[in-house]
Amino acid sequence: MGEYYLGVDIGTTGVRSIVFDSEGKLITSDYKEYPMICLEKGMAELDPNIVFQSFTEVVRNSILKSKISNKEIRAIGLSAQMHSILALDKEGNNLTNVITWADTRAMEESQYIAENYDFYDLYRKTGCIVKHPMYPLSKIIWLKNNRPEIYKKTYKFITIKEYIVYRLSDEFFIDIADASATGCLNIHSLTWDQEILADILKANSDILFGDIVDPGFILPSIENKFIEELGISKNTSLIIGASDGITAHIGCGCFDNEKVSCTVGTSGALRVITDKPILDKDAQTWCYCFNNSKWIIGGAISNGGIVLKYLRDQFREQFEYELSKTKYENIYKLFDEYATQINPGSDGLIFLPFLAGERAPGWNPKASAALFGMKLMHTKKHIIRAMMEGVMYNMYSVYKIIEKINGGAKKIIANGGYVNSDEWLQIQADIFNKEIAVMKINEATALGAAYIAMSSVGDIELFKDYLPVMNYSRIVKPNNENVNKYNKIYKVYKEYYEFVEKNFN
Repeated sequence: MGEYYLGVDIGTTGVRSIVFDSEGKLITSDYKEYPMICLEKGMAELDPNIVFQSFTEVVRNSILKSKISNKEIRAIGLSAQMHSILALDKEGNNLTNVITWADTRAMEESQYIAENYDFYDLYRKTGCIVKHPMYPLSKIIWLKNNRPEIYKKTYKFITIKEYIVYRLSDEFFIDIADASATGCLNIHSLTWDQEILADILKANSDILFGDIVDPGFILPSIENKFIEELGISKNTSLIIGASDGITAHIGCGCFDNEKVSCTVGTSGALRVITDKPILDKDAQTWCYCFNNSKWIIGGAISNGGIVLKYLRDQFREQFEYELSKTKYENIYKLFDEYATQINPGSDGLIFLPFLAGERAPGWNPKASAALFGMKLMHTKKHIIRAMMEGVMYNMYSVYKIIEKINGGAKKIIANGGYVNSDEWLQIQADIFNKEIAVMKINEATALGAAYIAMSSVGDIELFKDYLPVMNYSRIVKPNNENVNKYNKIYKVYKEYYEFVEKNFN
């Protein structure tokens, strides 16, 4: 009888369940998308009941597809989107939808916090850039100010992963990683910060989330009806896991501070693990806790693959026609081909990629995108390449801060949708002047959740044992000529960035 593990990633747009064997090899997977609710400006919510139903479906379906006996499913590890929140009443009914990280309605509240409290003291305590509206700290205040009738009825504020755990076990638990991404946890004492609760939230810790536990925490029990619904056995352990950014980092095998993980999907992020909290004096990078001995520092950008999706959606009919004349299976492969036909630097065209506002390094949700240097000679192919370069200039800005506070990385490990673009990886290698190692498996988030589960049940040693799949399919090396060119262009990009920051808020 073999031993198998599930990694389940509860994302912003859908949930994925993957069955892995003991070496981390992907056996089967299942995915279910759910709709984002956007009924007003800044709103980005999910229906928690739909998310839970989707969760149970993909777990059951992934096991059924694998044709593995449920008795062979040893453990399930969870991963979920960061910074989410919903309100429950005393009976456990949800009073709100899931307010996701992408919801920006708490912009006034986050700015109020930054302007009326000691922002840098809050950053030193929490590791969070609380002037940005993605954090639950400002979202709770937004609910208090704008939905007072809901706030009065609220018994508990919880994250989406906590909601899944609560539905399965009838108990409230939050892992340290998710807790440290709320803006309310002191990352040094690993407890809720009482000054933040008293002075800013004006609430006690009872209303905040569940008991804080280690990511390796095994749920004491799962209700029998859900054991059947999930298709697991009574002996299957369910491990609470961590937030998606941290599980993605772990899934890349980045277990020390010499490896930086780089994820680019819809958005993007750079992360590195450390043995102590490391903070940036200018508060441009965050510092979240994984457990009582490991922290993750880094920065996330709001504009990764979404910029190419935006271009695709605006001119879909034209691009689909052009695609039909090629051998490529999707428009993004066509974009990749077009980008290769344009010189590095896009012949003077520079794109600031802030279509969805900005997180790291400037943390300006009002930031705007811009194209500079456009001339009659420039074509849509130039725009595509300039967009790819603009995303990487933004990522490089974040990397330089991480390098300053942590030292240079020996390896940058790439994962996410952008690894399917050879040209985008080459652009990154040239702008960063670093070798980019591409993961063999492109499901690092779920793999990281499964890895935590494996360590929790004692089958591997956390951060000591590497799984065979935590290796690289290829290494992309920088081109020296392009490095020199991009080095000069990046300085111009920074000048344009400062101009837009000053004039287009």
